Amino acid sequence: MKVLYESERLGGLFLMLGAASLLFIIVEYIVLSAGAPGFDQLPERGAFFLERYSSFARGWHFEVVAMALVGAGALVRLDSPAKAGWALVAMGVAAVLPMYPLMIGGYVPALEAAQDDVLAYTILNEIAWEIFVAGNMILNLGVALAFWLECGASPQRPPRWLMWIGFGANLIAGLGMLAMHVGLPVQISVAGTFALVGFLVLAIFGAFQAFRRAPAGP
Repeated sequence: MKVLYESERLGGLFLMLGAASLLFIIVEYIVLSAGAPGFDQLPERGAFFLERYSSFARGWHFEVVAMALVGAGALVRLDSPAKAGWALVAMGVAAVLPMYPLMIGGYVPALEAAQDDVLAYTILNEIAWEIFVAGNMILNLGVALAFWLECGASPQRPPRWLMWIGFGANLIAGLGMLAMHVGLPVQISVAGTFALVGFLVLAIFGAFQAFRRAPAGP
């Protein structure tokens, strides 16, 4: 019992640290990207991101660790009644992780080439975008399902009203990603805003698991 309790606490710590870190990293990315030229000006867009590449790459290095922590925290909860949702979360993280080495290792030569030929950057960016949308779609829908199941099963959780906010935010974010995945004209800023709220509630949920009281007994 005590070993299981400690493992669940560590899983909660993973969720808390991973989701909270994602909040800061995503906000930093939004700030860094402000004023970037559009995709109809790819040479100028390439120069813009090259100038700030070290800052973007630093964020991606931290983000891959944060995502891995969320995935590990989800795996720890596979023995909970909400395991169907947490399994989707883990699969979503696994789907999105290949995006980071692709961006960290491939964007510099692609951005440099964009000054003369936009093809390499366009291909790389489209691949990264598809991985991002598909992976986060699965992740957000998984968190929504996990929160819905946890509401009726876990006594060690945030207040029910906060769980329902997390459920709704992740559901809308996941459906927004799904819409983009099938080609519907949904803005990433809309789905991304709800995803940020969802990550905030996920971090709070993780904190409740990490700092909950030990059960009675040996």
